[in-house]
Amino acid sequence: MKNKLNLWWPLLVGIGLSWIIPMLGAKKVGQRLWFFLVFACLWFIASFAIVPLYDIGIRFRRKIGLKRLADWGERIKPQILPPLRFMLLLMAIISLIIGII
Repeated sequence: MKNKLNLWWPLLVGIGLSWIIPMLGAKKVGQRLWFFLVFACLWFIASFAIVPLYDIGIRFRRKIGLKRLADWGERIKPQILPPLRFMLLLMAIISLIIGII
């Protein structure tokens, strides 16, 4: 079986890197270190809680009648969770670095 290229990686890494823009804007307007630490903690915790959060999203889609979308979400779960976790960790690191510098 031939391996497929996982296109979620470049998409989600790009989204994660774009987090630099609002963080630089916050730094420019003079936000204090605690502001950046709050975001870093949020993304760090979310990266470890991503599996139950993803499952809650699937259940919610089913509950509101989006069965096909929920089925699609379950099918792509193994491909999307690793890059999604990396994106959240990247956003946490960006928040920390910009807050410190």
